[in-house]
Amino acid sequence: KLNGVTFRVAFFAPANGLTPTLWERYAANRLTVVRQLHHSESKPGTSVDLALVVNGIPTATAELKNPLTQQSVAHAMEQYRSDRNPNDLIFKHRTVVHFAVDPDQVYMTTKLAGQGTVFLPFNEGSAGAGQAGGAGNPANPVGYRTAYLWERVWDRDAWLGLLASFVHVEDVHVDGVKTGAKRTLFPRFHQWDAVTRLLAATRSAGP
Repeated sequence: KLNGVTFRVAFFAPANGLTPTLWERYAANRLTVVRQLHHSESKPGTSVDLALVVNGIPTATAELKNPLTQQSVAHAMEQYRSDRNPNDLIFKHRTVVHFAVDPDQVYMTTKLAGQGTVFLPFNEGSAGAGQAGGAGNPANPVGYRTAYLWERVWDRDAWLGLLASFVHVEDVHVDGVKTGAKRTLFPRFHQWDAVTRLLAATRSAGP
């Protein structure tokens, strides 16, 4: 909303098929992946490995690491903490989540705060989705352990649904008093997975 005017910058999937126009608007969303996005006002020339963009607006960033270069997800997290300026527009007011990724694990944060940045796991669990197990991700016989990230979570419909229904911005309170600050909540993988599985089961088998 700007100067009293509301701009619709994305159209999310309608709840039913009764209004074809709403599905046409949903289909018109343009989702893109930008590699090596140069983003910084404070450090010209720096770039993030990936940005997920919806209708021209960056919604997420990712730093990708590879054991072939002797780097892991820990190096990606340190890169966000040390080399990214939290006050750059893309981090402060645009994207809602930042992923640190290697072939085995994924971590995420919604707020860059220098060395105070807190990352949470965004892994399936070592026994696989829907099963009991430990931390990490199960072996993937046909690819990387973290393939679920781009195959499922970053899937077009899944990503739009996640932005529509799972991301929440709340006011920060201290001792019951609003501070004026905001906190972005982004689901852990198992939270997103559990809800989407329950919804799918309800649609197919009934409540």
